[in-house]
Amino acid sequence: MRLLVTGSRDWEGRYAEARINQVLNTVLALSDILGDKLTVVHGACPTGADQITDAWAVRREHDGVAVERYPANWQRYGKGAGPRRNEELVRLGADMCIGFLRQDNSTGTKNCLALSRHAGIPTFVVNWED
Repeated sequence: MRLLVTGSRDWEGRYAEARINQVLNTVLALSDILGDKLTVVHGACPTGADQITDAWAVRREHDGVAVERYPANWQRYGKGAGPRRNEELVRLGADMCIGFLRQDNSTGTKNCLALSRHAGIPTFVVNWED
């Protein structure tokens, strides 16, 4: 199972880590039931949901979880780097996309979610709960 994860940069702290880990543990259990190895794909942002997701995936490598990181090339593309990276993530394909959305102004996360839906990838949103 190929899982595309996108998320707000401000998903940080204990709540964020616990919530993301809970969701990813559920997806891992589902992939195990289906007899499929889990590959987690994300945009390699050094903060927020991507960072928490990456740490989770690295801790699960002994369970057969693979991780693919696709950082945006900000130096080359400037403000267009995030949307370009999101297009690449979606173009690579996924069985599922999960977005961790904290605020309505998270344009990068919303962009990736919209691209995933348009590509026909089953897409789910986990909202930050105050």
